[in-house]
Amino acid sequence: MRYAARALRQKDSGFVIYYPDKMEQRLFNEAEASLLEEIILHRRDVRGNRFLQDEISKEVVDKILMAALHGPSVGYSQPWEFVVIRDRKVREQIKDSFDAENTRASVLFDQEKSEKYTRLKLEGILEAPLNIAVFYKPAKAVVLGQTSMKEVGLYSVVCAIQNMWLMARALNIGIGWVSILDPERVKKIVQAPVENQLVAYLCLGYVNEFLDKPELEILEWEKRKQLSQVMREERYPDAEVADFCVRPVAKELSAALEHKINFKTKPLGALGKLEKIALQIGLIQQTLEPELKKPVIVVFAGDHGIAKEGVSAYPQEVTYQMVMNFLGGGAAINVFCKQNGIDINIVDAGVNYDFPNGLAGLSRFKIGYGTRSFLHEPAMTIAEVKQALQCGAKVVNDLKAQGSNIIGFGEMGIGNTTSASALMSVYCGFPVEQCVGKGTGVDDEGRKRKVNIIELAIRKHGAIKDPVEILATYGGFEIAQICGAMLRAAESGMVILVDGFITTAAYLIAQAIQPAIKDYAVFCHQSGEQGHGRLLEYLDASPLINMEMRLGEGTGAAVSYPLVKAAVSFLNQMASFDSAGVSNKEEAEKKG
Repeated sequence: MRYAARALRQKDSGFVIYYPDKMEQRLFNEAEASLLEEIILHRRDVRGNRFLQDEISKEVVDKILMAALHGPSVGYSQPWEFVVIRDRKVREQIKDSFDAENTRASVLFDQEKSEKYTRLKLEGILEAPLNIAVFYKPAKAVVLGQTSMKEVGLYSVVCAIQNMWLMARALNIGIGWVSILDPERVKKIVQAPVENQLVAYLCLGYVNEFLDKPELEILEWEKRKQLSQVMREERYPDAEVADFCVRPVAKELSAALEHKINFKTKPLGALGKLEKIALQIGLIQQTLEPELKKPVIVVFAGDHGIAKEGVSAYPQEVTYQMVMNFLGGGAAINVFCKQNGIDINIVDAGVNYDFPNGLAGLSRFKIGYGTRSFLHEPAMTIAEVKQALQCGAKVVNDLKAQGSNIIGFGEMGIGNTTSASALMSVYCGFPVEQCVGKGTGVDDEGRKRKVNIIELAIRKHGAIKDPVEILATYGGFEIAQICGAMLRAAESGMVILVDGFITTAAYLIAQAIQPAIKDYAVFCHQSGEQGHGRLLEYLDASPLINMEMRLGEGTGAAVSYPLVKAAVSFLNQMASFDSAGVSNKEEAEKKG
């Protein structure tokens, strides 16, 4: 049934609520809705000495638990049970369980986070005057709605806990959720039935203050995700990612292009690689008179968890500082692009920094605030990789729509040479030693450390064959977005300028996904990074120049662009033997 609706506005709250004309239930006004929003936004996980020892009355505890009872539950099963604990001796036993589990947990993180972890106060079991253990009690009979999704009863208990948390906040009571516990030991301490499952152990108490932000955000353990990072319209973009379809260039024009190249006023092959580039671009554009329109270099930036393992000579914050340098026009890539008439676009693919709003020239496609350390876990999830591939494709879609038909890719990310070396070693099967260079300038000891870390990581993750899984395990957000951008550029018939070691590692994965991408790729230079030469050899790729550069940023592509432009220029502008009235070799042999 469709209802006509009217809107009521209240300036102070910022809320607009629509009231269907035939709605008979109790209506909440904007002020009440705004108050609920305040309660939700200011709910906090409270720990340690923020708790006060003021007693919580039974009436208040009952009110909080009644809120839990009004939580939604599958089949109205209400599968929750609560144990209210005030006895300090019981809480001391729970605290012992926490201490044991917390010690085990501290060694599971990378070095930097492990040090942070040991300084965190993660519970208030003894400081809070009251604890509540929340259990899921499985139904013995069939539950309506739980026949397919067996764990939905457990999720119902989580909804009840959220109701408790919000009611407590409204009553100025803080709650801290403790999950670093041995659930079986807790069950034994409180004598819970065997079939019950511990869902949460909550510490409750009045507090001396509610923080403006979650404590772990203030301590920079994690940052709050943006809505764009977690929301999808209609479906996940997996189907779009799977639709990359790069077709080999048609070869029908090869003979005509080769004739045009060979009959310029020069000996056969005298322009060397320029002739090969001219032929390649003519075939990409399917014309005897190719054009280079609106050349652009896109620099993708992202941070790497592996940088926290000491693989770089520079700290991670250099990534965002260099992005600001790019935007300010002060980097090498800015200079070379300006010199050669190339547009530049900077993309935040996953920098561990919140850039201010309004920065001209910055495209925001942040997947996360840096990847995880692949020494301990995969750098990205498969879902994050697929999202990154799609983000890279979107960048290219926009540039293609603006008229560009030639695109180069650069990167910025402290730790990304380590990532590229790992991708190369795992995919190509080369010894790590042959893939690792000095990156940002580490010394010999630093290089040995990089080799050792990658070898340890490869042993941890085992043999991986699927290119997307390899990318997820060892790659970076910027590398994955470059990979997606390359695939979309090739699919769109654009000329791709491949820069140095990191972008070639991205290309390595791209060609594994769509091998025909090679027809569209111009390899611009051979980096001074040790592994690059071997990787180019593996790919049977011949770079235009070798200037011993190893800066990244797309600088090799920018410096090489005039050579690509020269290849197109000679094809279009250089006289032929016929037009210049010059005898060629074949005619000279006939006359002789």
